[in-house]
Amino acid sequence: MCNGKMRIEKLRYILVLVAALSIGTAPVDMAVGAEAPPKIDAASAILTDAVTGQILYQKNAHVRRPMASTTKIMTAIIVIENCSMDEVVTASENASKVPYTSLHLKPGEQVKVKDLLYALMIRSANDSAVALAEHVAGSVEGFAAMMNAKAKELGAKNTHFVNPNGLYAKDHYSTAYDLALITRYALKLPVFNEIITTQRVIIDRSINKQDLLISTKSKFLKNYPGADGVKSGYIKQAGYCYAGSATRGGWRLVSAVLKSNDSQADTSALMNYGFKNYQRLILAHTKQPVETIAVKGGDQELKVVPAERVHVVVKAGNQKAAKTEIKLDEISAPVKKGDKVGTLTAIVDGRPVFTVDLEAANDVDESTVSAMWPWVRTMALISMLGVGAACGRATAKSDGGSRSRFSQEV
Repeated sequence: MCNGKMRIEKLRYILVLVAALSIGTAPVDMAVGAEAPPKIDAASAILTDAVTGQILYQKNAHVRRPMASTTKIMTAIIVIENCSMDEVVTASENASKVPYTSLHLKPGEQVKVKDLLYALMIRSANDSAVALAEHVAGSVEGFAAMMNAKAKELGAKNTHFVNPNGLYAKDHYSTAYDLALITRYALKLPVFNEIITTQRVIIDRSINKQDLLISTKSKFLKNYPGADGVKSGYIKQAGYCYAGSATRGGWRLVSAVLKSNDSQADTSALMNYGFKNYQRLILAHTKQPVETIAVKGGDQELKVVPAERVHVVVKAGNQKAAKTEIKLDEISAPVKKGDKVGTLTAIVDGRPVFTVDLEAANDVDESTVSAMWPWVRTMALISMLGVGAACGRATAKSDGGSRSRFSQEV
């Protein structure tokens, strides 16, 4: 009986396959050219393009979860945007008592902001996070409010911070999507990039001079070709977490995994999937005009360039999926180089994925005729008024003579 059912199911599958082939399609699990998704252990994961944010892979990417020390990416953002790297931080007794991974700060110890950032991002020092938070905002609570404001500004709608280090708290959470979004923003900061790509550094401190070497333990950063960040994390409630970044041929991908048994292996699998199955297409360069247009009242044509290089990500070999759409403002002379004159939108598979401003690549002054037109118009009006007045006087004089002759005749 069982063998009969198996034969029937096999026959049904063959019939479905034949029917599909006859109309040019195939069953989903046998789709021609389909790439198997990466094998990811993490409960939540995402892979994105660093610049455009295009999603190349996602798994439960919007589910809220504790994110452990990947929290420190936002901590670093707030510190970098509010401090000079040479500022000196004085550690409080509160900071010195923070548990688990630490820089072993002593109360009253003085360390520069940049050295504490190295400890924060490379060693994942929890006491460094608190010392920096108190330095910037006066308290952990005040600093968390700054973190939440920044998350809202970036569009991380499913993220909430309670502390700067990621130690477990009930209302401290994020998502794989939000974590990748925050990481992409952080990567725009040169100091952040410098710190996260450093594997070993000697810092300077005022008291605990026996603990000066900061070195990474990230297998991904050490071993993956092109790896250039970003941050690991672990607490029991969150599992192993990792925000990753890798660059090949100038193309950077950003990933995030939450609640994994091996977050760094998951990160490598995501990166392999992205670099193997997708490709970057550069659609416009900053020095290459995308339009040359006539300007109303201008003495020459205007060359239009994008404010930044425009690229998109498409499936390997599918270059025709991408195109650009240009919208120009109403432009009149004079125009100065660098003036915004419109927008360029990159479109993939019919969906807009990235928009940049278009700028003037050259000055356009008013043409001689255009520049002289107000003067010419004024003189024309004056001339017309003069002619009108003369005609009026002539008409009045003529009328007066006629009346005189009429009186004499009477």
